[in-house]
Amino acid sequence: MSEKSANRRDLAQILRSAERIVAFTGAGISTESGIPDFRSPGGVWSRMKPILFQDFVNSEDKRRESWARAFQGRAGWTGREPNAGHYALARLWESGRLTAVITQNVDNLHQHSGIPADRVIELHGNASYATCLACGLR
Repeated sequence: MSEKSANRRDLAQILRSAERIVAFTGAGISTESGIPDFRSPGGVWSRMKPILFQDFVNSEDKRRESWARAFQGRAGWTGREPNAGHYALARLWESGRLTAVITQNVDNLHQHSGIPADRVIELHGNASYATCLACGLR
């Protein structure tokens, strides 16, 4: 048995025996859906400079640029579909053992795969909507 097969077998055994599971995900789970990661060559930040939070808060132009990137698809993470990794986590949710997904991703693909939005903790927000920093209006 190859080391890769042994690792898969061991992971499957761990998941089968777990009563509660929390998944932590980042860009890697969404690259199969055609979403570029941020830091690799050819990634988002090689094509456009990040907008820092303090610049976003202090500049209307930076906010508009940020929203245009997200809502017009320029950053490449909108309009994509979940892949096998997202659906595997959704099956764990359906089994009753996955309690939450904590993700760095902003692409909404965990929710589209069937995991309830209130069980997805998005560390960097979500690119499918904006929330007013003053009043909280979505």
